[in-house]
Amino acid sequence: MSEIESTTSHQQTAPPVLEGLASFKVKFDAGDSTSIKSLYGNGRMQVKVQVLVSGVDANGDAMHVPEDVINSIELIHYSTGRTLRDGWAASTEQGRYTLEAQTSAAAGVDHDDDAESDSVHPQVRTFWVSSSVAGTTRIAARLSLNGLRILSNGTTLSSVHDSSVTIESQTPAAYAIEQFRWYQARRGNEQPGNRIFNYYLGLYPQGQQIKLVDWIADGAEAGENYAFAGGNKLEESSTNFMLATFVRPERNTLDVQLPFNGDPIAFLFSEAVTRESKKYSVRVNDHDGELTVVQALSEYSELAPSSRYGEVLHFRAIDQHGTEHKLAFRLDFHTRNFTLERG
Repeated sequence: MSEIESTTSHQQTAPPVLEGLASFKVKFDAGDSTSIKSLYGNGRMQVKVQVLVSGVDANGDAMHVPEDVINSIELIHYSTGRTLRDGWAASTEQGRYTLEAQTSAAAGVDHDDDAESDSVHPQVRTFWVSSSVAGTTRIAARLSLNGLRILSNGTTLSSVHDSSVTIESQTPAAYAIEQFRWYQARRGNEQPGNRIFNYYLGLYPQGQQIKLVDWIADGAEAGENYAFAGGNKLEESSTNFMLATFVRPERNTLDVQLPFNGDPIAFLFSEAVTRESKKYSVRVNDHDGELTVVQALSEYSELAPSSRYGEVLHFRAIDQHGTEHKLAFRLDFHTRNFTLERG
C-alpha cells in the first residue's frame, strides 16, 4: 500500500470529533413539559431533574456525546451559574423520599425516547434535587466541552442555550399531637401469665393518613430493633417482667422471650422467679403507614437481677415525605401503659 493510500484509509476511519451541542435542555423528565414542581424543604425529599444533551461534529452531523462530557454535567442556580448551594443539593443517587416512584437501577446516563426535533435522541443525565431550606430556585445545568464551560442559562456566548426548571421548597408541615394516633392491640393466645401488646403510631391530619415510614432514636443502632424500656422483678400488679421494643419498619416479625410456667401461688407473695421461658413470634408492622412498638409482659421474673429502665424515649418519626416529627413515649411502670407526647 502506498503512503497516499495509507493516509486516505486513515482519514476514512478516523472517528468524528464532537464540535458542539445541538441541544442542551433541563427537564423534570425527558417527556415532561412541566416547568415547576414543589417539595418539602427537609433535606430528604427529592425531585428528579434530567439534563438532555445531543451533539454534532464539525460538519454539523449528529453524533454521540462522549461519556466524559456527560459526566461533567452539573446542576447550577440559573441566576448565578454556581453549583447548587445554600441548602440546595443534587445527587445522582435516588433516595427514599421522592416525588417519583423508586427505580430498580441506579440513576445515571440514559436515553430519551420522546419525539424531539433534534437530529438524534439526546442522552440524559439524571439528578435528584433536595433542599433543607424554604424558598424557590430556578435550576439550569453546566458542562465542559473542548475546554469550554457551557451553561444552559443563556449566558454562554459561543453556544447559547436557555433551559431550566423551577423548584419550590415548602416549609415542612408540623402537626399537633392530637393528629397522631397511638393505640394498642393484644396479640392473644399467649401462655398463662404472659401478655403481649402491639402499640401502633400513625399520623392522620384532618382524617387523611400521612404514612410514617421510619424512626430515629438516640441510643438505637441503625437498622436494629431497640429494646428501650423494661425490667425484671418489678413487683407490679400482675407484672414482674416487661420488655418494650421499638421495631424497625422493614421487619415483619419480632421474636420475644418471656418467663413462664412459674408457681402461680408464689406470685402472690414474691417475685415469682422461674427458670423456664417461652419464645413468641410476634407479627409487626402489619398496619400500613404506622410504626410498631411491642410490649411483652409476664407475671413471672427471670433468674436475673432486679432492673427497671426506660421511663421516657425521645425519638423522631419520619413520614413519607421525609419530614421528621419529634415525639416521645412515656411509660408508667405502675399501670404498664405508654402515652405519646411531643418530643
